Amino acid sequence: MRRRIGRAVAALFAGLLMASAACGVVPTGVVDAGPAPVISGTPTLVTIYLLRDGRLWPTRVAARSPHVNDVLDALFAASGRPSNRLSTALTGLTLAQVQLVRYAPDAGSRNDPDNTLSLRVRLFVSGWKINRTAMAQITCTARLRPEIWAVEIAHATPDRNGPLKVHTCREFWDLAPKDGHLPP
Repeated sequence: MRRRIGRAVAALFAGLLMASAACGVVPTGVVDAGPAPVISGTPTLVTIYLLRDGRLWPTRVAARSPHVNDVLDALFAASGRPSNRLSTALTGLTLAQVQLVRYAPDAGSRNDPDNTLSLRVRLFVSGWKINRTAMAQITCTARLRPEIWAVEIAHATPDRNGPLKVHTCREFWDLAPKDGHLPP
């Protein structure tokens, strides 16, 4: 018993000795320095195309960043909450995958020397059939990003992906808002 008490006292003494010699700073009481810091990601406002009266309508929404993946995520997320007389053709569709690849234009096409980063975006969309208006929303929203030169969309099913088809916003200019225009 004496041996146990002796060991406990020795351990306590050693702990106090180490604590007092550890850093040379005398402990203080609690100091109130205001609220704790909080990290909050401020969303970025981006433009996407929703529908108003059957036409594409540019709409500002919050996205995680202006990167094309986040812009397209915001487009598909907006399909669940249209408002202000806005609707969408993306209901029932899910963005399964987005791939960004370097754009390699055909030998006969013109290169833009001012744009050093040129990308092709490949989208795999699952769900119901992708109608023309849904393709217009996806294509024209992606083409708002200056680095995107081409948009390819494929319908993805659980067992296989459909063929990738290249789209430009020009093929949907008949869906432009009145007194408005769409990207190329």
